Amino acid sequence: MFTNGMLLRIYVSETARIHDQPAYKYLVEYFRQKGFPGCTVYRGLMGFGHEKDIKSFDVFRLSLDLPVVVEVADTAERVMEVRDEVDSLVQHGLVITQPVSMSRKLP
Repeated sequence: MFTNGMLLRIYVSETARIHDQPAYKYLVEYFRQKGFPGCTVYRGLMGFGHEKDIKSFDVFRLSLDLPVVVEVADTAERVMEVRDEVDSLVQHGLVITQPVSMSRKLP
């Protein structure tokens, strides 16, 4: 059965940091401690941000600062509880929320 929820998506670079930790690692632990049902980190093969420099995983132009996306989904209330705090933690990146329809499968 599908229910309404909200997706929180954070775009950062691999080298972005929060409190002396890689931002994506900090955020995964943050969401785990807040009791979210799950969190996923995606490493991009190619992308660019505000500086317009293309970062890619390419033999000829290897970048060690690839784009990273961190995602969590839960009820809108739970996501909205942490959205502003997450936004303040992310110094360089993009924080997005969007409504989703979700079906949670548990063992």
